[in-house]
Amino acid sequence: MATSYLTRSASGGNQKTYTISVWIKMGNLYSHLTNQTANRVIITSDISADAENHASLSLYNDGNLRFMNLTSNDWGTHKRTTRKLLDPTSWYHIVCRIDTTQSTADDRVRLYINGVQETSFEGTNATPDQNEDTGMFRYQTVIGARKSSSPDDVWVGNLAHMHICEGYSYAPTEFGETDSTTGEWKAKLNPSVSYGANGAFLKFENAGALGTDSSGEGHTFTVNGDLKQSPDTPSNNFCILDFNQTLVGYRVRYAGTSMWGTTGNAGGVNSTQMMKNGKWYFEVKSTSTNTQADGNTISIQKNGTHANRRWRYEGANAIVGKETGSNGCEGITYQPMTSTPNIIDDGGGGTVNYGVQASANDIIMCAFDLDNGKIWFGKNGTWFNAPSTSNVGNPATGANAGLSFTKGDDFWGVNLTAVNDGANKDIYINFGNGYFGNTAVASGNSDDAGIGTFEYDVPAGFYAICTKNIKDYG
Repeated sequence: MATSYLTRSASGGNQKTYTISVWIKMGNLYSHLTNQTANRVIITSDISADAENHASLSLYNDGNLRFMNLTSNDWGTHKRTTRKLLDPTSWYHIVCRIDTTQSTADDRVRLYINGVQETSFEGTNATPDQNEDTGMFRYQTVIGARKSSSPDDVWVGNLAHMHICEGYSYAPTEFGETDSTTGEWKAKLNPSVSYGANGAFLKFENAGALGTDSSGEGHTFTVNGDLKQSPDTPSNNFCILDFNQTLVGYRVRYAGTSMWGTTGNAGGVNSTQMMKNGKWYFEVKSTSTNTQADGNTISIQKNGTHANRRWRYEGANAIVGKETGSNGCEGITYQPMTSTPNIIDDGGGGTVNYGVQASANDIIMCAFDLDNGKIWFGKNGTWFNAPSTSNVGNPATGANAGLSFTKGDDFWGVNLTAVNDGANKDIYINFGNGYFGNTAVASGNSDDAGIGTFEYDVPAGFYAICTKNIKDYG
């Protein structure tokens, strides 16, 4: 989070020629420090050591990929792509290829996204002089923050397979390739490259030592702060909350796993992934104490309908399940924190009293079956009884659902909403990443495919929402 980053002492080294290759996934648009848009740093030389001479690779505050270096407080280099990276559903492969020995100015700094060189830049667009030192290894190297003293401009999201190759200029084809079946750009897991005196290959595969260098050079980075490992990778992309689908006053935080609100605001957020078939499981924990009927809701909603835009409105209009359009069931909503919690489907199933009231920090489980049109909710490891019965819900057998619905031939996703919540309240969602904010789940339950980390047992036949499971079951 705001104080999580990696550091390693640098030896000066070759500041004219080097390559940075990394896969990135954005989970947030806003800085954790200021809750405003911010320059999200991927890698930099530590600005704390010398604010007038340093280099960095980052996402600029409006999503542009940027490489810059200051030399004696002058823009030695400032390349900021016109293209903006604003898709939270995607992993992007970034290559920054520096070689100031080149005689052609445009070949001295080359930026690539998913194997394609970026050629359109905005702003200052300064190119380094031939043989200029850019300063990347002049001081301590920092990954995920701008500086090691009072870090700011922190990276928010995920990083994977980072290669730092000092003294070498490599094309993106050394690190990635086009899949012959899907046509997608994918990582080469063990590229044949060299790393140099300040280089490293960070796989981030050891949760207890995320700075481990796998290059063979022994250049391990030091972990600072509460850095977390995620199962989200370029080869298995997990569902998160979509920061492009939320309202002012509600922001997506914690790498796309929390909706954060302020006093007096209302709104919501949709998930990044949707499914047409299959059986799916997720967990939600709210820090709110708001018990009003339309205060905090957990929903599933059908794509392309009024229901999946309901969260844009305040009050009862924020409730996805209140949609009564001609498209049949368009959304189902559960209100967990009221004294008489309801499950709502005004497009077909109506409103029924369901379950027991949740308090702040209770964990709500949700299992929904898009093969048979059923949904269950539970709290703290216990599934609720079917409405108006003493029959305990059992998603694994399909028994005693909270509601049955007609799903139609459409895709469905997940939605969270909140209305007039208290200041600085998070509603966390665990799609299998294993955390509620910075707090790891106490248990380690995976689905039947061995995917995801959940607090409670995933019902047999239900799965974490991610691309691998959607491909196999959705």
